[in-house]
Amino acid sequence: MGRKTSFDHDVVILQMSQVFARFGYAGTALDDIVAATSVLRGSLYRVFGSKQGMFIACLSAGLANQSQSELTWRLILVALLELSQTSLAVQTLIRGWYDEQDATTVLTQLGQQILNQSGILKGEIPDGKHS
Repeated sequence: MGRKTSFDHDVVILQMSQVFARFGYAGTALDDIVAATSVLRGSLYRVFGSKQGMFIACLSAGLANQSQSELTWRLILVALLELSQTSLAVQTLIRGWYDEQDATTVLTQLGQQILNQSGILKGEIPDGKHS
């Protein structure tokens, strides 16, 4: 008999969101998520189904609860760049959110996120090291 899955979903989703925002979807390994959350991989798979399920849970929570936060904007950028062309679920989430937004605000925020992520504005290399 398996162990009972018990963890604070909101805390784990926040921790996973931070990992996905930092490394991107493709750059995030399940080991990164396990290390950040201290939740066993079997428990994560049991609750979220897959790595994509984990990302979708993070994106959904961000769009529902903190749609204008820096963290959510980073998740949106990851979704647009890495998943929206191949995942109907991600595409549907983003499309529904986008349809309710002001297009100029979205463009400005996404541009800002790209510049922030690149480190160009701060004179930093993306991993945080100064040039």
